[in-house]
Amino acid sequence: MVTLGLMAMCGMMGLAVDMGWSFFVHKEAQAAADAAALAAVQEGMTRLTASGGPVSAFDCSGGGTGSTQVECHTTAVNCASVISSSNLNNGCQYAKKNGFDWTNPRQNVTIQSNDGLTGNLPPTAPGVVNITYWVTVRTVQTIPQLFSAVISRTEGTVSAVATAAIAASLGPGSFYGMNRKGDCTNSPDGAHCGTDIVTGTGTGSTNCPNYPSTKGSVCAPMGIILASACNTVQNGVCDDGYAAEGGGAGVAASSLTIMSGGITQPGGDFHNMQNQALTPVSSSDPRTFKDFYAGDPQPPLQASNAGGPIGSCGYLAGMIPTNVTSLGPYQYYSYKVVGGSNVPDGKAITVPTGVTFSSSQTGCPGAGAVYTPGAGQNSSFPSYVFWGGLMTTDTATFGAGQYVMAGTIDSSVNGTVFSVGGASSGNGQTSITGDSSTGTAFIFTDGNYPGLAAQRGGIPSGSLLDNASQGTQLYQGTLAFKNSTINLTGMVGSKNTGSNLPPALDTYSGIAWWQDRRNSYADAYNQPAGSAGCNATFCTGDDGVVNYCVTGGDCPDAYTPDLNAMKTANHVTPYSAGVTLQPGNVTMNMSGAFYQPRGAWLYIKHGTGTLGGTLQVITGALIEDTGDTRLLLAGPTNPIITYKPVLIH
Repeated sequence: MVTLGLMAMCGMMGLAVDMGWSFFVHKEAQAAADAAALAAVQEGMTRLTASGGPVSAFDCSGGGTGSTQVECHTTAVNCASVISSSNLNNGCQYAKKNGFDWTNPRQNVTIQSNDGLTGNLPPTAPGVVNITYWVTVRTVQTIPQLFSAVISRTEGTVSAVATAAIAASLGPGSFYGMNRKGDCTNSPDGAHCGTDIVTGTGTGSTNCPNYPSTKGSVCAPMGIILASACNTVQNGVCDDGYAAEGGGAGVAASSLTIMSGGITQPGGDFHNMQNQALTPVSSSDPRTFKDFYAGDPQPPLQASNAGGPIGSCGYLAGMIPTNVTSLGPYQYYSYKVVGGSNVPDGKAITVPTGVTFSSSQTGCPGAGAVYTPGAGQNSSFPSYVFWGGLMTTDTATFGAGQYVMAGTIDSSVNGTVFSVGGASSGNGQTSITGDSSTGTAFIFTDGNYPGLAAQRGGIPSGSLLDNASQGTQLYQGTLAFKNSTINLTGMVGSKNTGSNLPPALDTYSGIAWWQDRRNSYADAYNQPAGSAGCNATFCTGDDGVVNYCVTGGDCPDAYTPDLNAMKTANHVTPYSAGVTLQPGNVTMNMSGAFYQPRGAWLYIKHGTGTLGGTLQVITGALIEDTGDTRLLLAGPTNPIITYKPVLIH
C-alpha cells in the first residue's frame, strides 16, 4: 500500500515541483522573447530613421544588414545563422543576456521578420494591421524532470513566442502649441514670447462641436498640449508670462497639459467640455512636448526623377487664361520675354475661376502656354509644383495629390506663397475643395525644399530659379486666406479602404497642410550636413530636431549667430513663419492635420467665421484677434499617425 501510495505521491509532487519549475522557466523564456523581439524592432526603427526616408515606406525589397537597413527572414532561422551586422542580432543578443543561449544544447532561439505588406502580417498576431515591419522570436528550453521521472517523463519542453512591430500610433490631442519660452512670434498684433495660446476678445457664441452647452473661442475636445514653461514676465523670453491666456469666451478642452512651471493666465476662462473649471496638468516628460515628426524627414516629394524632372507649364506673367478649366500635375512657373527668350520671373501663378487640378489633364492648356514634357508620375497621387506660389480668388478644386508652393519673390509682409480670397464673382467668397478618399496635401516652402532641385532642370534657366549659392532666390512666404470656404481632407493612409496614397507617405497620414520646418522665426531645425548656412558640427540630418533657438530659450544650443545664418540661408523673413486666416463670415472646414513647426504661428484675424472641423492643429502659437473668430475642433476622423516600436504579441 505504501509503495502504491508513493507512486501517486510522486505524481502529485511532479505536478507541484516539475510543473512549477516549468512555469518558472516559461516566465524566463517569455521575458527573453519579449526583450529580443523589441530589441530587434527598436534597432530596425533606429536604422530606418537614420536612412533619411519615412519609416512607413519600408518593404523587404530594400532590406539588408547595412547600418541603415533592416533584415527580413520570412521563415524562422536559428540565431546562429544571424550575422552580427544585422538588426536581428540585437534581438539574439538580448535573448542571450536574458538567459537563452542558442549555443546551449538544451536551449534554442529562432527569429523571423517581414514587412507589413498585405499577406505578410505576422502569423502570431494576424489581427494587428497598420504595421511596417515585424519580428517574431521563439525561445525553447528542455528541462530535466525530477519526480515526474517516476512515470517515465524524464524531460520537459518549455517555449515562448513574442512579436514586436513598428506599428502605427494615433496622435492624441486636438491642439498642440509647440513654442517654448524664448520662442517669439511676429504676428500682426505684435510679438508674443513664450505664450502658446492668446485668445481674442470676442464672445465665441457658437457652441463647441458635439457639445451644444459648451462655448469657447477655442474648442478642443481631445485635449490641449502646450510646451511653454513661461511663469513670469521676462522681456524677450516670456513677454506675457503665461503658457496660455484666456479671454472672451475662453478655452474649452477635455484636458490641458502644460510643461512643468508653465501657468495659464489667472482669471482666464479655461473650462472642460462640461463647463467646469479646467485645472492644467503639469508634465516634465520631454516626450509629451516633442514634435510629432521628430525622427522623420519632411514629407518626400512624389515627383518622379527616374526619367528626369516632371513636365512644366509656363505662363506669361503667371496668368493662366480664363478659359482654362483643368490643369494637370506639372510644374508651373511665370515667365517674361527677354530678348526673345522666356525667362522665369518668380511671380505667383494665378488660376481662373472654376479650375480643377486633375491627373487626367495632359499638356498645358491656354494661349501662350509653354509646355515642356517630362517624367511620368503616380497618377493616383501626383505632385504639382508652383514656383513663386499660387493665388486664387474664386472656386478651385484640388484632386488627390501633393501641392507644393515653392516660394515667393516678395520678402515683405505681403509675401505669400498661397493666397486665397477676394473673389471677383459669385457670392464674394472663394471655395476650395479637395479629394476625400486619398486626400489632398499642401506643402508651403521656398525654392529649396528637399527634392525640388532635381525638378528645376525642367524649367528654362532664370536668375530667380538658378542662384549658384542658394539654389533659388525665392523666399519662404506666409499664407493668407480671406472670405473663403475651404473643405479639405488630409492624406489618407494607404491601408484605408479606397485610398491610393503611396506607402512612403503613410507616416504623414492626416496631413492636409505642412509648413516647411525650415520656415521658423525663432528656431532652426536640423538639416543634412553641408546644407547652406549650417554649422557642420550640429547639422546632421533632416530629422525634426531643433538645433538652435534664441538665447535664453529652451534649446540644445542657443547660439544666435548660427540661428541667424540658417534662417538667412533658408530664406526665412520676419513674416514668413505666420499663417493669417481672416475667415470673415464663412467656415473653413478641414479633416486631418494642420502642421506648422515650432517658431511659427497661426493668426486668426477679426471676423465672425470659424476655422475647424475634424482637425488636429500643430503650431508654434495660436493668436486670436478681436471679433468672434473661433477655432472649433471636433474629434479627428483622420488623425495624425506616427510609427513606434511596440510589442504586439
